[in-house]
Amino acid sequence: MHRQQRQRTAQLLDESGVDIALFSDIDSVRWLTGLNLAAPALVFFERGEFTLLADEGSADASSFGAELDCAFAPFVNYTIQQPIDPPGRLADALREQVSAVAGASGPVGIEEKSLPLALWQTLREALPACEPFSLEGRLLPLRAVKTEEELARIREGFRLVTVGHDAGRKAVRLGQREIDVWTEVQSAVEREAGKWCQMGNDCIVGHRPANMSAAPLDYEIIANDSFILDLSVVVDGYWTDSCATYYADQPTAQQAEMHKFVEEALAYAVSLIRPGVVAQDVDRKVRSRMASGGYEVYSHHTGHGIGLTGHEAPRIVPYNQEQFQEGNVIMLEPGIYIPGVTGIRLEDAFLVTADGAEPLSHHDKSMP
Repeated sequence: MHRQQRQRTAQLLDESGVDIALFSDIDSVRWLTGLNLAAPALVFFERGEFTLLADEGSADASSFGAELDCAFAPFVNYTIQQPIDPPGRLADALREQVSAVAGASGPVGIEEKSLPLALWQTLREALPACEPFSLEGRLLPLRAVKTEEELARIREGFRLVTVGHDAGRKAVRLGQREIDVWTEVQSAVEREAGKWCQMGNDCIVGHRPANMSAAPLDYEIIANDSFILDLSVVVDGYWTDSCATYYADQPTAQQAEMHKFVEEALAYAVSLIRPGVVAQDVDRKVRSRMASGGYEVYSHHTGHGIGLTGHEAPRIVPYNQEQFQEGNVIMLEPGIYIPGVTGIRLEDAFLVTADGAEPLSHHDKSMP
């Protein structure tokens, strides 16, 4: 699993003149191994070889190394014989790992923001002649371009997203509460998946005083209500995202006009996507289109990348000068919000291809 990710990383380190590195950000660890691990876990790199340091219960040690072409150094986290001390156990495992390269010199790559002081001290004690070389954020551009292995997980996530939206559309009925709708959505997704699923995000009636983003509560769906369902399903550590707006009965004339306008804005945004296009230019053009309709322009992003987290590069926001690359997976999500009255948001996912964008999400966003 994730052999391409490790090859890209090894090339990055080689170009940087780094022979020894420690990846401590849990998302870096997941990306390098393909395993949906929980912290604490590390990946140690030494002259082209990667070793995962993780709880012995995180993977089958008998097959892990062969499957990943990557070594596995397990440590005991939970035991009834000693106090539970994950950071201490991890430090012991790292100390044993770096003992093999004690006395080495040169730069040692680290992700300093996520590296606990105790682990940095362990490195310094074992490698006193080494100097830190920051790898903070260096994997993010690599993570932004998805492999086929990653896309398979993301596509499965969007299959489940469609199941959730189908259930959500049916659940939006007069008298239902936000939490009732969410319960039906969650149940439908988990029945289809056959297991518990990590899910989010917004499930909100239009008449809420703040109706852009919120977790479901006991607000009831009332006459002439709109209902924003912004749904993410996580599959093997990989996030999806989506949004549709539903109605308890027939949308009002105002809602129908708004919904059509947002549909057109989303289609316009999609037409702008191709490799080499600058993210901030897409953001500016879509906001300008929204303003042309006389609506107050949304305060959130126009879109964002997804992957191991729900918001990754490239962010489609006013400041971002990144260019889209083939292999990016991005969300686009224009919206209109009238606080306390109604809200409309539509969101789809796209794979940036050589000549445009391939839809990845397929939920029904149409008006009834």
